[in-house]
Amino acid sequence: MDFLLVDDHPMIHETLSAVVRSLVPQARIHSENDLAGALSRGRELHELQLVLLDLGLPGCSGIDALLRLRKALPGVRIVIISASDDAQSVRGALDAGAVGYVPKTSPPRVLAEALRLVLGGGIYVPPEGAAPRKTATLADLGLTARQADVLKLLAKGLANGEIARRLEISENTVKQHAHAAYRLLGVSSRTEALVLLARLGVRDS
Repeated sequence: MDFLLVDDHPMIHETLSAVVRSLVPQARIHSENDLAGALSRGRELHELQLVLLDLGLPGCSGIDALLRLRKALPGVRIVIISASDDAQSVRGALDAGAVGYVPKTSPPRVLAEALRLVLGGGIYVPPEGAAPRKTATLADLGLTARQADVLKLLAKGLANGEIARRLEISENTVKQHAHAAYRLLGVSSRTEALVLLARLGVRDS
């Protein structure tokens, strides 16, 4: 399992590497300090699971780097590690396809929690970026109570089988509720649904 760290500060590489290894001891960690190196290395890694990307790379805008990596590495999850922690930066990165945003001021335990969530299929949004653009709930978007229950557990990174056990329903019923929720939200996957809810600032109640 390969992880790619893209940041131009060696100390950040050391911190990120330590956190990743604490979660995935068998991880193969690769480091690059600019976008060109990241694009080249990423294409070589056939088991690349996750990219941790600094939005402040020299020579390119942060969102442009994210978009170019997503295009070059389709299907690879990208988490932003940034010195900026304002809500606009967070929403911009999520809108552009990032599955997590961790301010560099976050302590290692927060980074670990964020990566654990992302590796489980969830999306991490820091408190700084969770301020809603409007007041809304899952019910406001037309989801039934059961669909909302399933979506909230998916957001926590739980697999379908675990959700089925918690809600005492079949795994097939979990999938049916999830797909019904996706249709109502106008998305086609869990990742797209969670990004949309984070962008809208939708509450889970």
